[in-house]
Amino acid sequence: MESDSPNPQQSGDSAPIPSGSNERDIASRRNRLMRITQRTIDTDESGRSSSSSSNSNFDAMEDNNNEVDDRVDRDDFSAHHSPSQQQQHGLNAEELPEDEAARLFEDYIRERESAATEIYNTELPTEHAYLGKMERVEGVDYLEPGKTYRLPIYSHHSIVYPGEIVPLMLNDSTLYSGRSNDSSDGLKFGLVFQNQYRDGGRVYGVTCQVYERGAEGLSALMKTVAQQRFYIVRQSQERRADVKILPEIVLPDPLISTCSNAMVRYAHSSRKDRLSTFKRLLTQTTVWPQFVYDQYDTKEVMAKVERFLSSLNITSVQTDKVKLSFWLARNIPLTEEYRKMIFCTDSVLRRMLIINKALDHMWYFICKRCESEIANYDDMFAMSKQGVQTSYCNPAGYVHDTLTVHKTKENSTLPVERPSTNFSWFPGYSWQIIVCANCRQHLGWKFVAEKKNVLPKSFYGLSGTNITVKSHGDLKKTEGEFDLTARTASNEEQLDYEELSEFDSSTDEEMY
Repeated sequence: MESDSPNPQQSGDSAPIPSGSNERDIASRRNRLMRITQRTIDTDESGRSSSSSSNSNFDAMEDNNNEVDDRVDRDDFSAHHSPSQQQQHGLNAEELPEDEAARLFEDYIRERESAATEIYNTELPTEHAYLGKMERVEGVDYLEPGKTYRLPIYSHHSIVYPGEIVPLMLNDSTLYSGRSNDSSDGLKFGLVFQNQYRDGGRVYGVTCQVYERGAEGLSALMKTVAQQRFYIVRQSQERRADVKILPEIVLPDPLISTCSNAMVRYAHSSRKDRLSTFKRLLTQTTVWPQFVYDQYDTKEVMAKVERFLSSLNITSVQTDKVKLSFWLARNIPLTEEYRKMIFCTDSVLRRMLIINKALDHMWYFICKRCESEIANYDDMFAMSKQGVQTSYCNPAGYVHDTLTVHKTKENSTLPVERPSTNFSWFPGYSWQIIVCANCRQHLGWKFVAEKKNVLPKSFYGLSGTNITVKSHGDLKKTEGEFDLTARTASNEEQLDYEELSEFDSSTDEEMY
């Protein structure tokens, strides 16, 4: 019934409503705070006055006013509090204790500052509004792992992991050809990675589903989401290729999988201490000691991941193990070698073990050309909801994997050209190109808020094309560790590299 509907202000989830006496008490404390602040300001002003007689008259008048105000406060407080409460609040003293006054003043200043600032909405960069108005493309279809499909393929300069949102500018005449208008699969194509061509092995890529696109023409802007990994089996004509979809292998806990069905229920206890005890007892019935099984347990890496996320103030991430492994590979500092290794392996556990090893090291970012230090590991932060590193497209169609950091090392970068707000990837911020102070290599952009009350006031976006990472301790593979079997490409897997290198011909202006 409508009469029984709870009042939002009276529901159990809302904070309790203060009583009238409490409200008067808060108002009285606030008035005293304001008088203390005003009295301090007036005292400073009176000290700078040249007339001693006017100062004495003003002080006398101020003291009379304060006595009246204090009397009113005492009368108001006495009317609503018992004598013991009055003594507890120290009404006999002419003013508040010094530490109490300082605390109230700090609380007041903090309130004013928090009310005046505005935290940037990290949802805005994920919308890629700089691309303009786009229409929705219906149809999402996952391909079956292990099977071969024929897809349009395009070249890309860096690795793209499943789950990423990638804005692109492509030749849509090839993309639309051979597709029926009533297809329920939407628009799907493959991105292959140029940096894999020289490896002498398989050419890997990822399928991308278009979910928004601009007007049709010679080229079109598209918002796509990467979905599934593949490698090329053979290439056909007209920029199409037969690709084989790779599986995502999630292995069960090696220790839990050895116990009987009757004991499995003990393995899913919500209490960590009980689960640890159960595993310790279970290892007594197996051939291998417990430390062997611990090497294939993700408990340690997840603890490191939680610490890593807390340092970046990221509270929500993927809970699915497959998606989490790709998200971490994208957002933690890794060398190009380890990024390739994570992408090429089918086992989620092996990916997490590689990530576990990387989290043991402190990284810093350097210029790819001269190896000058640019930024520290702990300067990273998430300006986008997708994480600390996100793909953005410039007006020339070049896609930058952009890492956001609070600041760069002193005298490591130089701004060039004038700030601009055109085509800004972060609405509300102007951008300015920055280069390496040592070799003048393009490194990224400096972003500055247009409004004074927006946080952060400024930050840097570093282009993944021109920076790399270096560890304070060498991160080297031991022999046979995470080894991927070397493989020579068959004749059917060889590609026409010149045909697929459309992004390689970009000029410096297009890359900026």
